Amino acid sequence: MNEVFFQLGATLGLALLISWLMKILKQPLIIGYIITGIIVGPAVSGIVTRGSQLEAFSHLGIALLLFIVGLGLKPNVIKEVGRVAFITGIAQIVVTTVVGFFIVKALGFNAVISLYLSFAFALSSTIIILRLLFDKQEQDTLYGRITIGFLLVQDVAAMLFFIVMSAGVSIGSEEFVSMALLLLVKLALVVFGIFILIRYVVPHIDKLFADSKEMLFVFALGVCFVMASIFYLLGFPVELGALLAGVILSVSPYQREIGHRMQSLRDFFLIFFFIILGTNVQLVDVQNNWPLVIAFSLFILIGNPLLMILIMRSLRYTLKVSFFSGLTVAQISEFSLIIIGLGIGLGSLPKELLAPATVVGIITIAISSYYITYNNQIYNFVKRPLRMIFSDEGTLLEKKEKAIEYEAILFGAHRLGGGMVEEMRKQKIKFLTVDHDPVVIEELIKKKVACLYGSADDSDLLDDLLKPSVKLIVSTVPELDVNLALLNKVNKRHGKINILCVANHRFQAEKLYEAGADYVIMPHYLGRRFMVELLRTNKLNQNKYKTERKRHQSDLAYLNGVK
Repeated sequence: MNEVFFQLGATLGLALLISWLMKILKQPLIIGYIITGIIVGPAVSGIVTRGSQLEAFSHLGIALLLFIVGLGLKPNVIKEVGRVAFITGIAQIVVTTVVGFFIVKALGFNAVISLYLSFAFALSSTIIILRLLFDKQEQDTLYGRITIGFLLVQDVAAMLFFIVMSAGVSIGSEEFVSMALLLLVKLALVVFGIFILIRYVVPHIDKLFADSKEMLFVFALGVCFVMASIFYLLGFPVELGALLAGVILSVSPYQREIGHRMQSLRDFFLIFFFIILGTNVQLVDVQNNWPLVIAFSLFILIGNPLLMILIMRSLRYTLKVSFFSGLTVAQISEFSLIIIGLGIGLGSLPKELLAPATVVGIITIAISSYYITYNNQIYNFVKRPLRMIFSDEGTLLEKKEKAIEYEAILFGAHRLGGGMVEEMRKQKIKFLTVDHDPVVIEELIKKKVACLYGSADDSDLLDDLLKPSVKLIVSTVPELDVNLALLNKVNKRHGKINILCVANHRFQAEKLYEAGADYVIMPHYLGRRFMVELLRTNKLNQNKYKTERKRHQSDLAYLNGVK
């Protein structure tokens, strides 16, 4: 017991120091945990040896991670992410897996290993990407919404792969077919049981525990580990049971509260998953498989983004949106390492592959973090050669200006812009809507709204649009650099146009005002003003609040796009 406390203290102390260094370098803490594992493991200091009791912590971390992922995988999740996210998610996984399969085969591995590695390396890290998107306040941009959508699709694909792996026998063995049939029978029973729980049990039983946060926490833990135990008895991996336990509770109205309560516990145990992963890294295994490390690091850092750009361009998105989306898939996922670990446990993969796969993870996660953090600077550096490769011709929607006279230009018709479209129509203002989302453009065309496919920072497009008749420009695009480029172009070309922009932070608003914006819309600031005005006007009159509520419910359609 004393040895475990010593290992725990030494490991967490070192993890703290290395994590602090990772923060200074603007790197995900996951890399720091893996490096900690390498240092405390047999390869360096030997503080933590193979078979240590700390390995139990790592298994708990995986189970809790998959449980929380399951909480976000509602049965109708694919419907919610939208057509574009579904297409890009499936296309990215399929194309990357196929290309990766032939890369692994070319390195001399068999078909089973090639399939495992190529699929595992096709997945991108939901945790890292979401954290970087929210840090940059870009989760609500077009590329941010698409990225979040196809990450959910990847999570569903990973879950299905877990189920396939759960046969409990090596793929390609003589017993695989019979075991797979038995697996299908078990899965049918499990799916039926989950349906009953989701439909008839969970919506009622969770109410018994909801009035106490502590009881709700114990209830969630109980469901997670009871399901994991049941799956263990049925011959499935316990991780799959934890994942499906999360799916069961995803329909609960207390799903967010459960996820919030479980997050700190998950983070604690997940730290040890990555640390134990690092302790298993053997330098000799990396040296023996260095061609695999180099080939897949280059493929994920360069090939993956290029493949995503091709997919996005085929769906008629702008080069900038396609490029930003491509940069988000330039790393492997924590699920990649979990899948490889499970493959080793099932005997489908040799254990010597865990070390090189972990090194690929360290390399790609480290470099891709800078990709996302500095995506604007990278795009400005490479956009000219990229435009020579990915020509606009044949991939964009019709880009010719409509033969109309307009007094106003609206950039962005999603959410806030959707309400502006309706208001300008009511006021009979002649306006043109410009958006870089093909889905929004198609919707505007159906509603017979004068529109154009393009971006607010497209200099050539602005040259064509800025006519003497234009008196107002409204940009609902929340990206600072796009609005600054727009303001710079308009002020040089036509100084008498009123310009309204959107900003999420005070420093952004100050920069936009300095650049010449007439008014900067700040959602948090206007929300505060509206709340004060609502209280001043309605006081304690319940009927007035009900009237305002009906008006708000009518306007909620704008949050889904163009009304």
